[in-house]
Amino acid sequence: MNDNKQLIKTVALDLFGQKGYEDTSLAEIAREVGIKKPSIYNHFTSKEDLFVEVLKDLIVSEVTAYRMAQEEMNPSEPVENIRYLFDLFCRRLMTTKESLLWKRVTFFPPEPFRDLIQEHFIHFEEVTSEILVTIYEKGISQKRFHGITVDEFVASFLCLVDGVFLEHHYYTQEIFQKRIESAWKVYERGIVSDKGV
Repeated sequence: MNDNKQLIKTVALDLFGQKGYEDTSLAEIAREVGIKKPSIYNHFTSKEDLFVEVLKDLIVSEVTAYRMAQEEMNPSEPVENIRYLFDLFCRRLMTTKESLLWKRVTFFPPEPFRDLIQEHFIHFEEVTSEILVTIYEKGISQKRFHGITVDEFVASFLCLVDGVFLEHHYYTQEIFQKRIESAWKVYERGIVSDKGV
């Protein structure tokens, strides 16, 4: 029973990401899963209910990935940690099915879910910001970052990854890879001091 529910959510994630909420039907989801449409109602009350659960799973997946990354970081290496966070963002953008839905609901949020999507987005940004503040505080204590406040540090990183998010939407993998390397090179030069301990 639970396996079927998870399979429905996995297929729905894929189809919602590819086609959007409005253009994905429960009948199509059922067909991809290999069940009859009424069987979906054993697990979800409606298409809206299914979409909300898929969104919730999406944000849990994102937050979990970033929390795990934080645990893997070496606290004494703030510059390496900010690069690690950047690479994680880029890697997930290029390799996960969640990223396709994340992009779609960010650029084209279905109207009934606009507020919910914004809540999820803000929650994810708060988690990311918390990790960034920790990295910043260590970098400042080591004199590795210069001439920027914590708010500027957080905002600049979020703007950097927002730009990457948009770039990935328009360019081939090869061009995208070159662009993120260029963006990182300039970003790192802008925040890192050579006077660190």
